Amino acid sequence: MGADDLTPLDPDLLADVRRRYVATNGEHAMTAGDDAYVREHFVEVGSDAVLRDMLAGRLPLPSYLLSDGTPMVPADHARLAEVAGGTDRLHDWFVSFWPDDPATAEDEWGHYLSGRYVCLRDVTPVRITQKAARVAQAQAAVDALRRDRRDPVARGMLGEAVNGVVGVLGLDELLLPMTDHDRLRFGGPTVRETWVEAPRREFLTPVAPDVRIRTERLVLRPLQYGDEAAFFEAWASEEWSSLLLSLPMNPAEVTAWVRRNVEEPDPFFLRLVAETVADGTVVGDVILILGGTGLTEGEIGWTIVPGQGGHGYATEAARAVLEIAFEHYGLRRVVANLDARNDRSAALCERLGMRRESHRIGDFWSKGRWTDSLDYALLADEWRAGRGR
Repeated sequence: MGADDLTPLDPDLLADVRRRYVATNGEHAMTAGDDAYVREHFVEVGSDAVLRDMLAGRLPLPSYLLSDGTPMVPADHARLAEVAGGTDRLHDWFVSFWPDDPATAEDEWGHYLSGRYVCLRDVTPVRITQKAARVAQAQAAVDALRRDRRDPVARGMLGEAVNGVVGVLGLDELLLPMTDHDRLRFGGPTVRETWVEAPRREFLTPVAPDVRIRTERLVLRPLQYGDEAAFFEAWASEEWSSLLLSLPMNPAEVTAWVRRNVEEPDPFFLRLVAETVADGTVVGDVILILGGTGLTEGEIGWTIVPGQGGHGYATEAARAVLEIAFEHYGLRRVVANLDARNDRSAALCERLGMRRESHRIGDFWSKGRWTDSLDYALLADEWRAGRGR
């Protein structure tokens, strides 16, 4: 319903609702940005009947008053009353979601009626309980991670609480951004700032390792301008790229690829060029893609340019990156996914101590055909146990 379709509200009822709102929320200015946000996510109160239900404690007070005093509510403000069978049944239906905790049920009912549940995209008892559970889970995970940043269970808990997993909504999806006005009336950061943005910055955003890593024969370093020439021949070869995900590239495309990777680095995608200690010859590259619940898993991959195979460079580089994965990033699991025809990479995975977990038949479309794929994996405990080999 647009603003032009609304019936003018009774000024006396409107004044009473505004007074009740200020008594509950305090009087804090709304900026133009706050108004725009609220109009994007909320709607105007549509009738005097809704105002009367607010004043009688049968429906929640407005979520916001715009700078001109217009009361705003969620789009489905009266929907819960319809589900419950009417405003006179809404209370009993609402508190039934906390059958074993009547005190919490009444507290939540009071908070719901106050109109102050503006953090949720959908203000329902189900979402209220989910939000409370995810916040408690995030708090427990943050407390544990401040004692041990690598605690794999705590990282999984935090990832689930913030980002969600299959079948479980995380706070990122449950919560709205909120406004400057909310920071004033609630006296501090928003729920999203406290339990989504801050934990992401502190625990779920990777920090790159030292820019140069020395092994016995190699230096691993970030991709840089000028590296494109070392990859021209490789990427021009259909045979060389046949078992990779990407199609062949001409020199201009390779140059653009290097520039993009240099100028727009992705913190969740580590790409290191391998060059020889002896003379600085680029022999290939190795990647680590970070992900998983709570930033606990990585996917490793490697390439060796034509003419540099057979010297063990890929094994040496991959071992160094596994150490980065487990010791620097604190991952609990690293995987490799291969075209099943890639016998050399499968053998390399096994030299690294990775387990073959699956051979999937005809599961992957690549370069005009359905291909089989192999999955290898290595847990942190397995890697540490095998480091003496």
